[in-house]
Amino acid sequence: MTDIHRQIADLEADIDTLSDAAERCRKSMIVARLAIIAGVLLVGASLAGVVQTDALVLVIGIAATLAGIGLLGSSRGSLEHITGKVRATEARRDQLIDGMNLQTVQDG
Repeated sequence: MTDIHRQIADLEADIDTLSDAAERCRKSMIVARLAIIAGVLLVGASLAGVVQTDALVLVIGIAATLAGIGLLGSSRGSLEHITGKVRATEARRDQLIDGMNLQTVQDG
């Protein structure tokens, strides 16, 4: 395999790795949203008297909400960073392919 083919294969492997990392960020964002919803519902239910009002219940609800917000922000930032790296890597791969001066083969 020539050097340019190896570089393209390495870039494609990097793109796959980055895509997997982006998917993990998306899953973390879902978990974060669920934590925020659960925390808000717990605090709301506690304040509305639906569940027994206890300081521990309020603390757990507030902690879940804040943890969810932190995780959501962190995951979103990571996802944006990874997406930028994927675009840059794809652009580099496309440059290498374009530089190969490939010719179109026509059926005939």
